[in-house]
Amino acid sequence: MNGTSLRSATELQDFVRDNERVHAVGRASKPALHGHARDAAIADLSALSGIVEYQPSEYTVTVRAGAPVAEVAAALAERGQYLPFDPLLPDCASIGGTVAANLSGSRRYRYGGVRDFILGASVVDGEGRAFRVGGKVVKNAAGFDLSKFLVGSLGQYAIMTELTFKVFPDVPQFCSLHFRFAQLDAALAAIAFISGSVFVLDALDLLPSSPTNRGGWALLARLGGFAETLPRRAKRFVASAQRETAPLETLELEEQNGLWNPLAGLNGAAVVKVALSPGQVPALDAAISGMGRRYSVAGNVAWLATDDLALLDRVLRDLSLSGLCLLGAADRPVIGAPLERELSARVKQVLDPEQKLV
Repeated sequence: MNGTSLRSATELQDFVRDNERVHAVGRASKPALHGHARDAAIADLSALSGIVEYQPSEYTVTVRAGAPVAEVAAALAERGQYLPFDPLLPDCASIGGTVAANLSGSRRYRYGGVRDFILGASVVDGEGRAFRVGGKVVKNAAGFDLSKFLVGSLGQYAIMTELTFKVFPDVPQFCSLHFRFAQLDAALAAIAFISGSVFVLDALDLLPSSPTNRGGWALLARLGGFAETLPRRAKRFVASAQRETAPLETLELEEQNGLWNPLAGLNGAAVVKVALSPGQVPALDAAISGMGRRYSVAGNVAWLATDDLALLDRVLRDLSLSGLCLLGAADRPVIGAPLERELSARVKQVLDPEQKLV
């Protein structure tokens, strides 16, 4: 996507003031988020990169919005730390784009998503004003937390230029397990049991063994820990899960690339993220049988692949669900049921009264 490369917040301020419609792009790893902005001036933030400040002892890191997720992850890994919300598309996404789209991977199951780990942000609003929201310390409490509001805002209220996160120590070893169930309701019952049990998991995902479900359902569970204790924990977990949920089969899987990438194996012209509850999974699954799909975070996030975006739009509307289009071509980033707009409209009026940011 062609745009104007901007290297500082000051350049971004001037760019916003000089253009009638502005759309911010990081590393363009999620093309479906940009199809609606063809007539806007493109603010390319990929050069607004680098780590501003990293304090391992304080478990905080501040980075510029265009920084590649992989670069940030590598710096944290050198000190045995990581971003617990598990940024999606780590090999090609920017940290700012990840936050703007609110995209986490399967490991968010344990500790939470982007909003749980963003501490503050520097932003430029629709009038070209630059300011800071939130803070750079873990203990920061105020009234309305605008930095958390901007998570998932797609840059339509203010454009983030710097972000501060809290980070955690990473675990050195993982064990991944596969439980097979014949029916969806049995797999969802297993999710409910595991989620309410004493066992601490890093991830819990559900996917059909085939697009038509003929092979049943695969429930993937991931435990993390230290080599001295992880095998015993995994053994106790498997024994409990087998006793309480009666899977048809239990296997230990190799920790291979792609196993815990929720988009791996999803084939379709478009890929869409849908937030939902486990109780909404059966109705959605019945309506989209044959589409590629994976239910992550214990059934609270659906990743869907489709060749018929219009059909999926109608399905989501009927179920009062909304979807965020990530990959493929889309005329608008959000499909399905309209999102609640009352608070958003008030914030938009304050930060972008001329409706410049799209």
